[in-house]
Amino acid sequence: MAQVSSSVKKMHFVEIVLILSVVVSTIVRYAFGFQSFFFLEIFCILLALVYFPFGFHFIGKPTDNYSNTISIVLGFIYSLGVMTILISEVNIDSYRYPLIADFFILAAVVGYLLYKLRSAKYSRVYINAQLIRVAFIVFVSLFILIAK
Repeated sequence: MAQVSSSVKKMHFVEIVLILSVVVSTIVRYAFGFQSFFFLEIFCILLALVYFPFGFHFIGKPTDNYSNTISIVLGFIYSLGVMTILISEVNIDSYRYPLIADFFILAAVVGYLLYKLRSAKYSRVYINAQLIRVAFIVFVSLFILIAK
């Protein structure tokens, strides 16, 4: 439990607030039948902007001796995941195909992160923070697939 707490502390406040906002607005939309998805659009777009252009700052480097390349690539993958959530929320035709492709991409990311964790190149806190981000995208995507 201490590792999860320290992993959440590694994430920025803006990112945590936007993640919780997307989860709450998705639950309100499907559990309570709220028809407007304006708030969900705004939160998803802001979270995607946090991840991709500013991924080097919000995701961060594992340690100081690494470059920003891994954080930029992970930010791009996470922003794609958030945008597939937005596409499925807006109910664009054939929304399931991007979600399924996103699951495969995220599975590859999880495999890569677990490999790096096993080889002990990255810290456990950094890997756990990435797994929390992946779990958020997968949870919201599965919730949308089940709720529709």
